[in-house]
Amino acid sequence: AGHWGLAQPMADVMEYNTQLREEMTRLGSLGYAGGTVAARPGEGVTIHEPGAASAGLRFFMSGHAPGAELIDPTGRVLHRWEKSYEDCIAESGLPADRFQPDHRRVTGCWRRARLLPDGGVLAIYEGHGLVRLDRASNVLWVHPGACHHDLDLDATGDIHILSRESQVVPRLHPDQPVLLDYVTILSPEGEEKARVDLLEAFENSVYASHLQFRKEAGDIFHTNTLEILDDRTGELGPAFAAGNYLISVRELGLIAVVDPRRPEIVWAMSGMWKAQHQPTLLDNGNILLFDNLGHGGRSKVIEFDPLTQEVVWSYADGPGTRLFSRTCGSNQRLPGGNTLITESDNGRALEVTPDGRIVWEFRNPRRTGPQDEYI
Repeated sequence: AGHWGLAQPMADVMEYNTQLREEMTRLGSLGYAGGTVAARPGEGVTIHEPGAASAGLRFFMSGHAPGAELIDPTGRVLHRWEKSYEDCIAESGLPADRFQPDHRRVTGCWRRARLLPDGGVLAIYEGHGLVRLDRASNVLWVHPGACHHDLDLDATGDIHILSRESQVVPRLHPDQPVLLDYVTILSPEGEEKARVDLLEAFENSVYASHLQFRKEAGDIFHTNTLEILDDRTGELGPAFAAGNYLISVRELGLIAVVDPRRPEIVWAMSGMWKAQHQPTLLDNGNILLFDNLGHGGRSKVIEFDPLTQEVVWSYADGPGTRLFSRTCGSNQRLPGGNTLITESDNGRALEVTPDGRIVWEFRNPRRTGPQDEYI
């Protein structure tokens, strides 16, 4: 009888340090599983209403390979970029030990890429690095940092990218490592110029109380979106000044604005979403956001006023409007007023009109499994 627990033997210093290093390595290699969602019927462009859908080209990435494609509204591939992580290491001109090994095969696809005006791309290998390719997929340079999730460019061409580091922070946990998020600033040539500590930004601010909702250890932030604000935001007040960052912190259920010069969180909001992605500021001063799990465990996209919190538009999962992506997702307001939604986990993209009508839909044609049942 009584209250019992397993007695833990005292580890010597060497064993403790080995275990700690292993946990730090594990945290630093967190990635996403691929091919885990059953595919629905249809592939490629399954809905297309010319005249109603955007005539613009689509820059498309798939979880099947480290690359991207430029496709037209019919799904025809116009151009393709591709470069493996191993080839980046070999072609970088840097010592191989500068790069983190990929034990979990998370570099088998690009996590995020940005198409550049010269036809080249910047591409993130989740947790492992950033590469800049020219339009023919030749390596221009590689940054071997623990980059993840998202990046943005400022007017000077500097690259602002999410990065992370595993370390023990005694004030957060006495002996377990946490995964800290940063914004690393790189020159157009890939040289590191500065780094903004997001934990410090929270602790410096009146929003520090949000840290009470974090995990004790491990991936305490999981920041998944980074957008540099520009001059459109003046009417929203000083918190939304040009040069500040709009970020999404999934593990805190929070979107926030960071002043990187202090650094300090100067605005934050939570409550209408869960496990969210891709907040983006629109020309009208509203924010568009992909809410993964806050719609009764399903997904929705909402446009809301960041000052009044009024929801002015939404597209939500329902009987005639299926929408669900558990771990990833994106949204973009297009010229003309339609919204492009990426239902990432289901390998699906859809363009919807302001009244919620689907005028373009694309289902990833790449499949795997014994019956091609995974997308």
